Amino acid sequence: MTETLKGQAAADLLKEARDRLAMCVIAEADDRREAQEDFRFLAGEQWPDDMRNLRQVERRPCLTINKLPAFVHQVVNEQRMNRPSIKVHPVDSGADVEVAEVEQGMIRYIEYNSNADSAYDTAVSHATIGGRGFFRLITEYCDEESFDQEIKFKRVQNPFTVYFDPFSVEPDGSDARFAFISDIMTRAEFKAQYPKAEANTAAALTTGAGDQALVWISEETVRVAEYYRVKTTPAILCRLEDGTSVWKDQVPEGAIVVKERQSEKRVVQWFKITAADVLETTELVCSYIPVFPVYGDEQLVNGRIRRNGMVRFARDPQRMYNFWMTSATEEVSLRPKAPFIGAVGQFDTSKKDWKAANQRSFSFLEYDPITVDGVMAPAPQRQQMADVPTGVLAMAMHASDNIKATTGIFDASLGAQGNETSGRAINARQREGDTANFHFADNLARTIKHAGRCIVQMIPRIYDTQRVVRILGEDDKMDMVEVNAPNVEQKATKEGAIYAVLNDLTVGRYDVTISTGPSFTSKRAEAAEGMMQLAQANPQVWMAGADILVRNLDWPGADELSERFKKMLPPELQDKEEGEGQQGAMPPQVQQVLQQAAQEIEQLQGALQEAKSGMDAKRLDAETKLQIAHSQQETQRYIAEINADAKKDVAELAGAIQLMAKKLDVPLSLSGEVEEDLTEPEAEPEQKPDQMLMLADAIAAALSQNKPAKSRKRMSIVAPSGAVYQGEIADEDEPDEMSMNGEGF
Repeated sequence: MTETLKGQAAADLLKEARDRLAMCVIAEADDRREAQEDFRFLAGEQWPDDMRNLRQVERRPCLTINKLPAFVHQVVNEQRMNRPSIKVHPVDSGADVEVAEVEQGMIRYIEYNSNADSAYDTAVSHATIGGRGFFRLITEYCDEESFDQEIKFKRVQNPFTVYFDPFSVEPDGSDARFAFISDIMTRAEFKAQYPKAEANTAAALTTGAGDQALVWISEETVRVAEYYRVKTTPAILCRLEDGTSVWKDQVPEGAIVVKERQSEKRVVQWFKITAADVLETTELVCSYIPVFPVYGDEQLVNGRIRRNGMVRFARDPQRMYNFWMTSATEEVSLRPKAPFIGAVGQFDTSKKDWKAANQRSFSFLEYDPITVDGVMAPAPQRQQMADVPTGVLAMAMHASDNIKATTGIFDASLGAQGNETSGRAINARQREGDTANFHFADNLARTIKHAGRCIVQMIPRIYDTQRVVRILGEDDKMDMVEVNAPNVEQKATKEGAIYAVLNDLTVGRYDVTISTGPSFTSKRAEAAEGMMQLAQANPQVWMAGADILVRNLDWPGADELSERFKKMLPPELQDKEEGEGQQGAMPPQVQQVLQQAAQEIEQLQGALQEAKSGMDAKRLDAETKLQIAHSQQETQRYIAEINADAKKDVAELAGAIQLMAKKLDVPLSLSGEVEEDLTEPEAEPEQKPDQMLMLADAIAAALSQNKPAKSRKRMSIVAPSGAVYQGEIADEDEPDEMSMNGEGF
């Protein structure tokens, strides 16, 4: 904040302010007058003053059945359910996607911290009623002991205190050259805050219709106005050899200028003034006036822009509805006051009761029976009035339909039962209402986009030092981020480039877009409903995404239950990058300690594996020795069994051979050797088949004699080695003949 202007500079500024304010009052006179009537009409002041006074004098009903608030609320509340949100995007090479996300989170927090939703709702409500509303941006220190400032939204509760540049043609007011916002302070408060101010009435400023007071200074109050103006000065813009652009008086020494053009420097100044004082002055950090209009309908009439809301042209149908419903009510209310008709003299005895019959309820009324011309007169009777004319009610219904037609909102949009019967027809009628008044929400979104551009301009100058800021995610989760911090850990981008400064808000250009739709809470509820229906139709969806479905349910403990379901997912569906992301978010010192601990753990695991391998080898050696010993015992037992069986087989075979040797002519020496081999205990079983072969050869030689064979019998001999020997012998009556063959003969 700079020093206040004094002397001639202050006088020139006040004169400029008076002239511009007078111009605004003249240009906005008709719209202000009509807008004032719109607000009064919506508040219930719907009868002309002279007609209301006449009916009150005549003690006649004067009903106001106000149907317009429901239509206004339909438009405003539709906007509340579909709030516009600001999206930040990088523009040039100096901008960064991650910094854009940080700035977007900062804007969300600025909106949350300063109740921007209230400022938006008030502005669009005023635009819907009277044709225009406003909200603004301000900067304040974070607290009484801080030098850090923060950006805040502020609502304008009374749109008639704002006087906007009448030559502004942009729907978001971005081309405005000046604006005023007036306020009323008590004289005691004003003197305490500005004790040296003159605050006299010598140069009282003009005020327009709808403002809180018609004078700037009274005995009790003082009007203080905030005056914004855009000041431009001619300047030469230069483009340097490296592609950057600077003003000519800021060209670095030695830099090569490749191109020049005539331009202008734009500065927004802010003043706080009274009728005779310039109290404060400062230069804003935004190149636009931070006062943002939200307009309703616009029409060009005789070269001038006229603005109105939805109440303007619904006033006459509403008056018609009030009149016809009042007429119907008045006519019906007069029916109990119809007089009693009777003959003269029938009311003499109880005249007092008959006079009060229209105000009081009597159990019975007595009358005097009289005769007229000798004929008994009938009892007194109340004169029956005609029924309510159907034309009155028909006109009231026409007036109600005219209100719907002028506002563009029909029964289906209001939730009432209409002529539509099918769901498609009802939805189509609802869309008609939404479309007919969509321009109110669209104008708000356009203005919020301009406000977002202003915030993006202000952030590098307000948040220009190293500090920790709060950001708000799309899911309304709050976080803390350090901005403009030195890159001590050499953090790199995804492409591998090292950041010079982390989250540097002072470099790069960014732009904004607007996304309009349901809030995150509404989207979450719709997503949960859709996922539940999908899971019911396909149980596999529940098996694969139970954690995501439960997380979107608005239950107490839904997040904890979601984490449990997540742990039950198959390994291939587990989020493997979650741990890495958490580690990356840790401070570098903690990461270094964790890495050292991991290395030590790995070394200990290696040593443990080696020790375990040695123990396994020793255990294996012991088990092997035990198995060998057991195998040796089994082998010895098996050999003993084989020897026993072999001895038995040898004895049987020796007997058979002796028998065959007697019947054959076998040399005694060979027969003796064979018998000796069969009976020798030290002989190996594998050698016996060889001796048997020799014996078989001898037997075959004996059988080579030509002796007739008569009847023969088949004979088989199994040796201990497993070899089978077969042959034929003659019957007992011819024992001298025998033939023999065997496997291997």
